[in-house]
Amino acid sequence: MEIIIREPTKVDAFTMSFQHIKNFSEHINIFLSNDKFYVQSMDNSRISIFEIHLSSDWFDGYTCEESKVIGIHSHIFFKVLNTCEKSQSIRIYLETMESDHMFIDFTSDSVDSGSFDKHFEIPLIDIEDTLLEIPDIEYAAEFSITSAHFASIVGQLKMFGDTINIECSEEKIQLYSTSNEVGKMMVDIPIDDIHSFAIQEGDSLSLAYSSNLMNNICLYNKISKNMEVFLSNNFPIKILYGLDSMGDAKLVFYLAPKIDENNE
Repeated sequence: MEIIIREPTKVDAFTMSFQHIKNFSEHINIFLSNDKFYVQSMDNSRISIFEIHLSSDWFDGYTCEESKVIGIHSHIFFKVLNTCEKSQSIRIYLETMESDHMFIDFTSDSVDSGSFDKHFEIPLIDIEDTLLEIPDIEYAAEFSITSAHFASIVGQLKMFGDTINIECSEEKIQLYSTSNEVGKMMVDIPIDDIHSFAIQEGDSLSLAYSSNLMNNICLYNKISKNMEVFLSNNFPIKILYGLDSMGDAKLVFYLAPKIDENNE
């Protein structure tokens, strides 16, 4: 197994994809096949799912003759990736498909780059997490918004409570958070100020999510200029960051809504 990334923008995107994954899980499985690099992980509270989708064509070099599952410590993997410099390419490989270590090289073709080649060897681990099949559903509402703007709103709402409420209708999108200690914050997002918006005719949604986990998802706002948000009653919110214009490379998050105990 060998994958190679040379294009600087893709090196950045790949590195950033693993930057905050330790906030969700201490370890992850990478699922490799002849046409796809795929990561799926669930947070420790088991209410959010993190996915990375990269097709084999996204890489500058990709060889995987048989399907393979690689378990790694997420914080170790990012520590390694974080040492990669802008002028360097990434090569990740296994010496054999039965190897218990993964090898990573950072190299530069330019003698004037000022960077030194780096080589790493990290241990692989056995993780028994089952791959979850996430069904495609038709969401009641979806919108696209500037990632940095949405992340800023979520970060501010987090200071006012442990729950972020989202209300969505044909007329408005409103987010709010409240607590007895600090009061309430409400944010109105004008529909005319977002990139796209669609909702089923006559529908109205009112959903609540963990502000801490929502904030962790929004830490990835620098990886993509815009983010897509998908909402439906009784289903997890889906948040998508695109890593290329074709849509084949993406980060996807699913976060289960909080249950209103008053309505049980």
